[in-house]
Amino acid sequence: MMILSSATHSATALLIFDVGLIVLAGLIVGRLAEMIKIPDVTGYLVAGLILGPVFHLVSEENLESLRFIQQIALGFIAFQVGNELWFGKLRKTGAKILVITIVQAVATVVLVILGISLFAEHISIALILGAIAAATAPAPIMMIVKKYRTKGELTDTLLPVVGLDDAVGVIIFGILLSISISLLGAGGEHAATGVWALLEGPMVEIGLSILIGSVIGVATGLAVKTIDRNREREVKNLNVTVIAVLVTTGLALYFGGSAILTPMIAGAIVTNMINKECYEVEEKTITTFIPPIMIAFFVIAGAELDFSVLLTVGGVGAMYVIGRIIGKVAGSYIGCKVCKSSPMVQKYLGLSLLPQSGVAIGLSFAAYIALEGAGFKEYAEVVKNVVLAAVLVFELFGPLLVKMAFKGADEIRYEI
Repeated sequence: MMILSSATHSATALLIFDVGLIVLAGLIVGRLAEMIKIPDVTGYLVAGLILGPVFHLVSEENLESLRFIQQIALGFIAFQVGNELWFGKLRKTGAKILVITIVQAVATVVLVILGISLFAEHISIALILGAIAAATAPAPIMMIVKKYRTKGELTDTLLPVVGLDDAVGVIIFGILLSISISLLGAGGEHAATGVWALLEGPMVEIGLSILIGSVIGVATGLAVKTIDRNREREVKNLNVTVIAVLVTTGLALYFGGSAILTPMIAGAIVTNMINKECYEVEEKTITTFIPPIMIAFFVIAGAELDFSVLLTVGGVGAMYVIGRIIGKVAGSYIGCKVCKSSPMVQKYLGLSLLPQSGVAIGLSFAAYIALEGAGFKEYAEVVKNVVLAAVLVFELFGPLLVKMAFKGADEIRYEI
């Protein structure tokens, strides 16, 4: 038997301790947040700030080592978003959802670009940040939907919009990043081939996500349908679902697919293959299993935030936040108005789409790599710092606004 060295043993012990500390701190601060009528998600983020940038109780090295927990959590979140995409319901609203998603995304991109253009050193910075602004974080939205058992037209509109938002955002990002690199990289044949090379990446990512998600989704749906109806049914269902999420997320990361789109597609396929009874069992088992993972996800996200970036972003950062808020709210209103959604959805959908985190950070690092590779590291730093600062703002206040939207639309069915 191999015995761990003393240093490795100590590092492993400290990592395990940090996981326990993260979940415990999240539970305590989340509960305190609920007591003052603030969503527990915001409490989890505050707990992360306390453990990370405020008191440095969890090291940056250990936070980096625990990042796989965030990937697993995103897999479960995306799978749950996919579970809500039942084609029977979407058949009636699919075109409407697509129009609303595209209108609010494009409005957000345009307004952020216009605002940042007033302060940015180069238009390419505005184009890249405008594209990243379209992304919405599904995690806090799904947490609040499940926590408060929201039900109604706003919920029915919001969930599929969130599901499609990242796909639309990735496509817009690929296009505008290509244009930006072309504008910066000065010309000729190299610029033309660079555009097509950069466009190829997002399309391949989406294609891989569809392929992997579809294969795993069909296999999972068939497995869930064959589970016997007995007292162990929930355990078997949980085992199948957990394996499906882990395998789907792992394959997506390994082959270069989207860690959000892939499990979302798998979840959508599963929910459309099983009957209502199977769906209810599956939803119950997931909801029972994932709370500690979700708490860890948000606490780690909060611990990774850095207040110092707020001091470096200036007018560009302010325009990003302001432009994104106006774009999401106004774009959602216009899209809902065009599609003749209820006045309640027109009023509150935009507020529900403000959370932003993992996807935006991922896109910012993709932009950083592309800009640095093109020889524009100073622009890469601007993009990274602006997005990190904006995530700090939207992660702290976004969940509160989502809850306010559901409360205003009278769709909260359970409140502590």
